[in-house]
Amino acid sequence: MNISSRFLLLTLIVAPAFAGNATNYTYLALGDSISFGYDPTVTAPTPAKYTGYPEVVAAALNLSQPGKEVNAACPGETSGSFLTMGALDNGCQGFKDTIGLHVTYPDTQASFAVSQLLSNKHITLVTLQIGGNDLLLLQQSCPTDPSSFVACVKAGLPGTLQNYETNLTQILTELRVQAGYTGELVLVEYYVPNNDPLFIQAIDALNQVMMGVGSHFGGTFADAFTSFQVASAFFHGDPCAAGLLVQLSATTCDVHPSIAGRNLLAATVLQAIGDQRPHKSNGARERTAAITLEIPEGQPGGQPGTATPSSIR
Repeated sequence: MNISSRFLLLTLIVAPAFAGNATNYTYLALGDSISFGYDPTVTAPTPAKYTGYPEVVAAALNLSQPGKEVNAACPGETSGSFLTMGALDNGCQGFKDTIGLHVTYPDTQASFAVSQLLSNKHITLVTLQIGGNDLLLLQQSCPTDPSSFVACVKAGLPGTLQNYETNLTQILTELRVQAGYTGELVLVEYYVPNNDPLFIQAIDALNQVMMGVGSHFGGTFADAFTSFQVASAFFHGDPCAAGLLVQLSATTCDVHPSIAGRNLLAATVLQAIGDQRPHKSNGARERTAAITLEIPEGQPGGQPGTATPSSIR
């Protein structure tokens, strides 16, 4: 099934099952707030109130086997803080201390991942989405004046991407070499939360680095960038107007995915997995068709929406 078709019908009921048995779960999800399932509109937040695309993927792959997934993602995680305690993040440590994550661990996400991969040989799937907060930190370091902002981002982007490349190489080295993990590794690319050319350029560049590094470690890539662009095509390329982002008002959105956006991310991951399993008649490719959403006709009045950056991603 082509996940870029405009209409997808939601038929899969997702029952969150974040904490599989530490010795036998099969899917480890890593990343930032998009993987975590962060939604700024949640009231009285607790980890159980958030559901990310890994839970949808887990349900599709293990419909009769709940508890086969652990989601270690941390909202606000950067590629640096993923590796090193105390490295600059975008709110991960604060979120971890005050609200908590889907699974508890005292050290870095990298250390947790390595320990799990070494101790649990049942893990056959790892998804990783990291780097978006690296760009958000660059964005936050620049002045808000439009002309100065553009120049600042363009000047800082090469250094940000170089640091990201170094960190991602270290992350994947730890997963593949230190932990000895040889199973499926899906790197989830980032979507663009608006139709601003500068954002498109920066996020596409980040994704290119991700693919360049990941290809050396046997990674498979889930092309969320293209999925969101295609699904937003009827809305002037605006994922907010397309209903793919959390709505904050009639015409504004947060950068995080809505339920429709989350399901589209899950379908994109499942298609990436299915592309690696063409010989399995009942594999992920077929189950992609079970994840459905209907992309709404747009915001009230049919006007394009605007994505508002969040302090946590």
